[in-house]
This record gives sequence, C-alpha cells and structure tokens, in this order.
Amino acid sequence: MIVGKTVTLRGLELTDVDELLVYWNDIQFMNYSGRITPMSREEGLEWIRRTWDERRQGEIYTFAISTNKSQKYIGNIRLKILNTVSKRGDISLGIFNPEFRDKGLGTEALELAIEFGFETLNLLSLELRVFSNNFRAIAVYKKLGFREIGVRRKADYINGEFLDDLMMDLLVEEWRIRKTLEV
Repeated sequence: MIVGKTVTLRGLELTDVDELLVYWNDIQFMNYSGRITPMSREEGLEWIRRTWDERRQGEIYTFAISTNKSQKYIGNIRLKILNTVSKRGDISLGIFNPEFRDKGLGTEALELAIEFGFETLNLLSLELRVFSNNFRAIAVYKKLGFREIGVRRKADYINGEFLDDLMMDLLVEEWRIRKTLEV
C-alpha cells in the first residue's frame, strides 16, 4: 500500500467488483474511459485477477484508490511500463465515483503514483493521453508538471463526434525540480 494524506493506493480485491461495476457501466464514465460496452460481473472479476498477474510480472501496476477516512473505493490508477531500456511508462487515472471528484483526491493519487514510478520503478519519463475535451483532467496534469507533446487528431469517436487525444509527458528531472520548489 502507498498511503498519502487523504488517499491510499492499494491492490484491487475481488470484493471491489460490485463498486467497480456501478461506475464502469455508467455511460458517462464509459465515454471518458473509451469503453463502449458494459462489463459483466465475471468480466470485472477476471479484470481484477489480471491486474494481479500484471503486477507480479512487473508490467502494469493497477491500484485501487481509496479514501483514508472511510476506506471508500473511489477509482483506479494504472502505471504501465512501456519500455524497460528507455525507462518509459504510461499512467492513467479514473475517479469514477463523482461524489469524490473536484476534491483533490485524484491529484494526490496521481502524485503518489508518479513518485512510485520515478522512485520505486526508476522510470525516466511518464506519458499519458487524455481526450481534448477533458478540461478538468488536463488542468490536473498540467498542475503536476505534465507538458503537451502532441495531438492525435480525431483519434476517438465518442457520443457521435470525433475527439482529439492530447499526448502529455513528464520527465523525472522536471518532477524532482518541482518537488524541491514545493519544500
């Protein structure tokens, strides 16, 4: 477990599946996640089990985000190793319970995961993609030091329209400079 001030990053448990499916099968969340079909309970359980295998293999680290106060499971964060030679990783975040959005919890979870990627996994860069109309997420990523590095035009078809993907990245040295300025 990685414990922050208000959130904890922990491994997913099979008991998380019902809460996961409530939100993962919500049409609005599905749109932002890029999924187009609902997930069954069995598929949810398979997905959780797969996260365990990926973590054991050192390929992908998927964490449940829970609040420290109530231990409420509110979302997931995923860090994927893209290239072990160039030490690049990909990061993604979803606070799927709308009751817990706009409270800084996703920002804190992302900070904890970035630190895990740079300090524990020894990565040199983290990258991500975000739909161009996800202004809230873009603001959080920029706040944490991510920079736009490109646009994949009309990359996703969501709700009858094509959306661009913004590509962003953060280098370990940029993150370390930002951390020293905060102290």
